[in-house]
Amino acid sequence: MRGALGVGISLWALAAAMPALAQAQDKKADAQQDSTITVTATRIPTDVKEVPATVSVIDEKKIADQLVTDIKDLVRYEPGISVPRGPTRFGAALGVTGRAGNEGFIVRGIGGNRVLIQVDGVRVPDGFTFGAQSSGRDYVDVGLVKSVEILRGPASALYGSDGLAGAISFTTSDPADFLGGDKKVGGLVRAGYSSADNEFAETGIAAARFGDLSAMISYTRRDFHELDNKGTVGGSGALRTEPNPQDGRSNAVLGRLVYEPDAQNRFRITGEYQDSHIDTNVLTGLSTTVDLLQARDSTKRGRIAGDWFWKGDGLFDHARVSAYWQDGENRQFTDEDRTPAADRERLNTFENTVFGGSAEVGMRFETGALKHRVVFGGDISRTHQEGLRDGKVPPAGEVFPTRAFPETDFTLAGAFIADEIAVGPLTLYPALRFDAYDLSPDKDPLLPAFAAAAQSGSRVSPKIGAVVKLSDEIRFFANYAQGFKAPEPSQVNQFFSNLAFGYTSRPNPNLRPETSESWEGGLRLNSGPVSLDVTGFIADYDNFISQEVTGGAGTAANPSIYQFINIDRAKVKGAEARLQLRSSYGLTGTLAIAYAQGDQIEPNGARVPLSTIDPLRVVLGLGYRAPDGRFGGDLTATHGAPKEAAAANGVCAGGTCYRPDGFTVLDATAFVRITDGLTLRAGVFNIFDTKYTLWNDVRGLTLVTRNGVLTAPDSADSYTQPGRNGSVSISYRF
Repeated sequence: MRGALGVGISLWALAAAMPALAQAQDKKADAQQDSTITVTATRIPTDVKEVPATVSVIDEKKIADQLVTDIKDLVRYEPGISVPRGPTRFGAALGVTGRAGNEGFIVRGIGGNRVLIQVDGVRVPDGFTFGAQSSGRDYVDVGLVKSVEILRGPASALYGSDGLAGAISFTTSDPADFLGGDKKVGGLVRAGYSSADNEFAETGIAAARFGDLSAMISYTRRDFHELDNKGTVGGSGALRTEPNPQDGRSNAVLGRLVYEPDAQNRFRITGEYQDSHIDTNVLTGLSTTVDLLQARDSTKRGRIAGDWFWKGDGLFDHARVSAYWQDGENRQFTDEDRTPAADRERLNTFENTVFGGSAEVGMRFETGALKHRVVFGGDISRTHQEGLRDGKVPPAGEVFPTRAFPETDFTLAGAFIADEIAVGPLTLYPALRFDAYDLSPDKDPLLPAFAAAAQSGSRVSPKIGAVVKLSDEIRFFANYAQGFKAPEPSQVNQFFSNLAFGYTSRPNPNLRPETSESWEGGLRLNSGPVSLDVTGFIADYDNFISQEVTGGAGTAANPSIYQFINIDRAKVKGAEARLQLRSSYGLTGTLAIAYAQGDQIEPNGARVPLSTIDPLRVVLGLGYRAPDGRFGGDLTATHGAPKEAAAANGVCAGGTCYRPDGFTVLDATAFVRITDGLTLRAGVFNIFDTKYTLWNDVRGLTLVTRNGVLTAPDSADSYTQPGRNGSVSISYRF
């Protein structure tokens, strides 16, 4: 805490000094403070200063300047948002540590499939974990992304199921982004290197215009190895803390054709494909009985979409219609040689194929003194979800191939309306959405004895926000929102059974959706060289779904019965703040802080700290941009507090949680525009080679007893972040 306090005092001193530096040229500073538009927050394009929610917009320039290589890097300087990633210490039949890679986003302490992730309005596939299988939600290559919007808080009133805790919206580029003015041909070429995982990345984008028709093709290739850490123990076996060797490669392709016959109409066809392949030599899994443990994992996602957009200038502001197909598949293969036991293999797959469509209409009108901007519409999708468990030498009492759940068709449909109502200094943002869902399992030949259950339901999600503009510089905002998440096919109908060992599973068609209710409010100050956002929030989550033993005695005659049931509630509260300073001389300063605490509330009323909440995080930055934009840089310090003992009490099953020490790391990035269009960027991260670990990467690891004293486990160093590392890129935009 002393480190965080020192960081805060330092930047508040900077806050006092910098307005004085800019006093003589406030108008120039105002010009530097361009409006940032968000669509995700309200479904209506709005300046982030005017929305009643906390949203971050990260554009392609910031992605490039920060030398971002994946979604974990993307939120490096976003307190309150994290992407868990453990070391690759998994097994063939047991253990999934690190198997999912970048697992997905945690927003204000809630993560997994409870956070909506979408690319151009299309949901990415769910994550899934069963036995030795764990697939994450890293289906996006940031090299082809134009912007990312991160909405904190429930999003179901606008987007339906999955927006329980927040929404992450990725937007890809259009040909027009490279064809400014009268250009007929444009594009980008970029090459980069990151020493953290020895990654080489290359990107090429070409766009052209032929009259009313424009086209674009983009491609990114990455070749990489294992992510470095501060472990020092090599060799093989469980004591190894150096990263297990990996070889990886990925490809991402985006093609887009745009037809604009006039100023009002735009038709687009989009094709997107991404794959990732990782080979892992799991040396930590070797022992006197395991001679070899190797894994080959792959992830693929393909999307074809078409949309029509119409822009009006009267009562009807715009209209949009879209349709899409998407297929995402995760495959995990493991080969294990054993002595004296028989060698075994495991092949686990998880696939989501979805067809969907959406439509919306925007309107502008006035009713007396009230000015309205209304958007209404609906969407529908039908997902076919399936997985396979296969291999050689299945567990005793089981037969391969089999499934963790039957093949299932999952339909989501919803209709919404949202309004922006302005009257004097007050702007209201009400929204309402109705969603229906239907889960229909197939009669699966691989599960002949399993009686799967169908399920359907509906949910109404309201939202109301308000912004009061006291002056051009000062605004207060408040927001109330509800969220929900429909039960997943694998929760309603998860299958596993081994009567010889006394356990089996049962479907649960009575599962209710997980729900959330959130209140937040805050202050925004935007005055030329100074911007300040302060937010407080509280969120209640109900009907959390958990797998529990609901009956049986654990014998062959009376096996234990496992079911997913609605069991837990959770409450999270916290505060966030961001201060940004801009000088007309090019100096910039940033201070961002996020702190939250929360409990999981069991049916008997007992409270256990919610393990997924990140400890206090503070980001302090000092930057410079030359007036002509030809060079600049940033020096950024990140402080992470240790997880408080009270916030980890009872969290780790079977022991006391390992709580890594707090840390402060310093990063430096810089860019120089060598010629028009040619830019060189470089960065050094963790400059002082600090040894540190992130809580959500190590969450669940317990202390061990040595000589009667609780101490860190032998594997602790394998969870550490990379030491000092560097990145460099060179790009040419034409």
